[in-house]
Amino acid sequence: MKLAITREWFDGKARNEGDLEIAAGILARDPSPADAAEPVTPTRIAFGSLVEYMRRKRGLSMEKLAETAKIEVSEVMNIERDAHFRPEPRTVYQIALTFNLPNKALMQLSGNSTARDTGVQEHALRFAARSGESVQSLSQEEQRALEEFVAFLAKQ
Repeated sequence: MKLAITREWFDGKARNEGDLEIAAGILARDPSPADAAEPVTPTRIAFGSLVEYMRRKRGLSMEKLAETAKIEVSEVMNIERDAHFRPEPRTVYQIALTFNLPNKALMQLSGNSTARDTGVQEHALRFAARSGESVQSLSQEEQRALEEFVAFLAKQ
Protein backbone atom coordinates (compact mmCIF):
# COMPACT_ATOMS: atom_id res chain seq x y z
CA MET A 1 0.00 0.00 0.00
CA LYS A 2 1.40 3.35 -1.02
CA LEU A 3 0.29 6.61 0.57
CA ALA A 4 -0.31 9.50 -1.77
CA ILE A 5 0.43 12.51 0.42
CA THR A 6 0.99 15.59 -1.66
CA ARG A 7 2.61 18.94 -0.95
CA GLU A 8 -0.85 20.52 -1.12
CA TRP A 9 -2.07 18.20 1.62
CA PHE A 10 0.84 19.25 3.88
CA ASP A 11 0.27 22.93 3.08
CA GLY A 12 -3.41 22.60 3.97
CA LYS A 13 -2.63 20.91 7.28
CA ALA A 14 -0.07 23.62 8.10
CA ARG A 15 -2.65 26.36 7.42
CA ASN A 16 -5.11 24.62 9.75
CA GLU A 17 -2.56 24.63 12.58
CA GLY A 18 -2.33 28.41 12.59
CA ASP A 19 0.70 30.48 13.46
CA LEU A 20 2.12 28.39 16.28
CA GLU A 21 5.54 26.85 16.46
CA ILE A 22 5.18 23.59 18.36
CA ALA A 23 7.82 20.95 18.91
CA ALA A 24 7.60 17.41 20.22
CA GLY A 25 9.92 15.21 22.21
CA ILE A 26 13.23 16.68 23.28
CA LEU A 27 12.62 19.88 21.34
CA ALA A 28 9.41 20.59 23.24
CA ARG A 29 11.36 21.72 26.29
CA ASP A 30 14.12 24.22 26.73
CA PRO A 31 17.38 22.30 26.21
CA SER A 32 19.01 24.17 29.11
CA PRO A 33 20.10 22.24 32.19
CA ALA A 34 17.30 20.94 34.43
CA ASP A 35 18.38 23.10 37.36
CA ALA A 36 18.23 26.31 35.35
CA ALA A 37 15.14 28.35 36.14
CA GLU A 38 12.62 28.98 33.40
CA PRO A 39 12.47 32.65 32.43
CA VAL A 40 9.68 34.73 33.90
CA THR A 41 7.58 36.29 31.18
CA PRO A 42 4.39 38.37 31.32
CA THR A 43 2.56 35.53 29.62
CA ARG A 44 3.48 33.09 32.41
CA ILE A 45 2.37 35.60 35.05
CA ALA A 46 -0.87 36.16 33.12
CA PHE A 47 -1.43 32.39 32.84
CA GLY A 48 -1.09 31.92 36.59
CA SER A 49 -3.39 34.87 37.31
CA LEU A 50 -5.93 33.63 34.78
CA VAL A 51 -6.07 30.18 36.36
CA GLU A 52 -6.38 31.68 39.83
CA TYR A 53 -9.11 34.14 38.81
CA MET A 54 -11.10 31.50 36.95
CA ARG A 55 -10.79 29.13 39.91
CA ARG A 56 -11.92 31.81 42.36
CA LYS A 57 -14.72 32.98 40.06
CA ARG A 58 -16.14 29.46 40.12
CA GLY A 59 -15.66 29.19 43.86
CA LEU A 60 -13.19 26.30 43.61
CA SER A 61 -10.38 25.53 46.02
CA MET A 62 -7.07 24.46 44.53
CA GLU A 63 -7.88 20.91 45.57
CA LYS A 64 -11.30 20.98 43.90
CA LEU A 65 -9.83 22.43 40.68
CA ALA A 66 -7.19 19.70 40.65
CA GLU A 67 -9.85 17.05 41.14
CA THR A 68 -12.14 18.52 38.47
CA ALA A 69 -9.33 18.98 35.93
CA LYS A 70 -7.76 15.59 36.77
CA ILE A 71 -4.37 17.12 37.59
CA GLU A 72 -2.20 17.22 40.69
CA VAL A 73 -2.81 19.85 43.40
CA SER A 74 0.89 20.70 43.29
CA GLU A 75 0.50 21.65 39.62
CA VAL A 76 -2.33 24.07 40.40
CA MET A 77 -0.28 25.59 43.19
CA ASN A 78 2.81 25.94 40.99
CA ILE A 79 0.83 27.46 38.14
CA GLU A 80 -0.74 30.09 40.37
CA ARG A 81 2.28 30.90 42.52
CA ASP A 82 5.47 30.21 40.54
CA ALA A 83 6.00 32.26 37.39
CA HIS A 84 9.02 30.08 36.54
CA PHE A 85 6.89 26.93 36.41
CA ARG A 86 5.93 25.61 32.99
CA PRO A 87 3.13 23.05 33.22
CA GLU A 88 3.02 20.03 30.98
CA PRO A 89 0.86 20.39 27.85
CA ARG A 90 -1.58 17.80 29.22
CA THR A 91 -2.13 19.96 32.32
CA VAL A 92 -2.80 23.03 30.19
CA TYR A 93 -5.22 21.05 28.04
CA GLN A 94 -7.12 19.81 31.11
CA ILE A 95 -7.36 23.38 32.46
CA ALA A 96 -8.62 24.61 29.09
CA LEU A 97 -11.32 21.92 29.11
CA THR A 98 -12.30 22.65 32.72
CA PHE A 99 -12.70 26.40 32.18
CA ASN A 100 -13.92 26.13 28.58
CA LEU A 101 -11.04 28.29 27.33
CA PRO A 102 -9.17 28.00 24.02
CA ASN A 103 -6.34 25.49 24.36
CA LYS A 104 -4.21 27.22 21.72
CA ALA A 105 -4.16 30.50 23.67
CA LEU A 106 -3.45 28.75 26.98
CA MET A 107 -0.56 26.84 25.42
CA GLN A 108 0.95 30.18 24.40
CA LEU A 109 0.38 31.77 27.82
CA SER A 110 1.87 28.78 29.64
CA GLY A 111 5.05 28.83 27.55
CA ASN A 112 4.36 25.55 25.78
CA SER A 113 4.07 27.13 22.34
CA THR A 114 5.15 30.34 20.68
CA ALA A 115 2.97 32.59 18.58
CA ARG A 116 4.31 34.60 15.70
CA ASP A 117 1.71 37.27 16.46
CA THR A 118 2.60 39.47 19.44
CA GLY A 119 -1.05 40.25 20.25
CA VAL A 120 -1.25 37.51 22.89
CA GLN A 121 1.92 38.78 24.56
CA GLU A 122 0.66 42.39 24.60
CA HIS A 123 -2.70 41.42 26.11
CA ALA A 124 -0.98 39.12 28.60
CA LEU A 125 1.30 41.95 29.67
CA ARG A 126 -1.67 44.25 30.30
CA PHE A 127 -3.55 41.53 32.18
CA ALA A 128 -0.49 40.66 34.29
CA ALA A 129 0.06 44.31 35.14
CA ARG A 130 -3.54 44.73 36.30
CA SER A 131 -3.71 41.46 38.20
CA GLY A 132 -0.25 41.40 39.76
CA GLU A 133 -0.99 43.31 42.92
CA SER A 134 -4.27 42.86 44.67
CA VAL A 135 -5.34 45.59 47.05
CA GLN A 136 -8.45 43.77 48.19
CA SER A 137 -8.68 42.58 51.74
CA LEU A 138 -8.89 38.87 52.37
CA SER A 139 -12.25 37.16 52.17
CA GLN A 140 -13.50 35.40 55.30
CA GLU A 141 -12.45 32.04 53.87
CA GLU A 142 -8.98 33.35 52.97
CA GLN A 143 -8.65 34.91 56.44
CA ARG A 144 -9.65 31.61 58.08
CA ALA A 145 -7.19 29.64 55.91
CA LEU A 146 -4.43 32.11 56.76
CA GLU A 147 -5.14 31.93 60.50
CA GLU A 148 -5.20 28.12 60.45
CA PHE A 149 -1.91 27.98 58.58
CA VAL A 150 -0.22 30.53 60.88
CA ALA A 151 -1.50 28.61 63.91
CA PHE A 152 -0.06 25.39 62.49
CA LEU A 153 3.29 27.09 61.83
CA ALA A 154 3.35 28.47 65.37
CA LYS A 155 3.07 24.94 66.77
CA GLN A 156 6.11 23.71 64.84
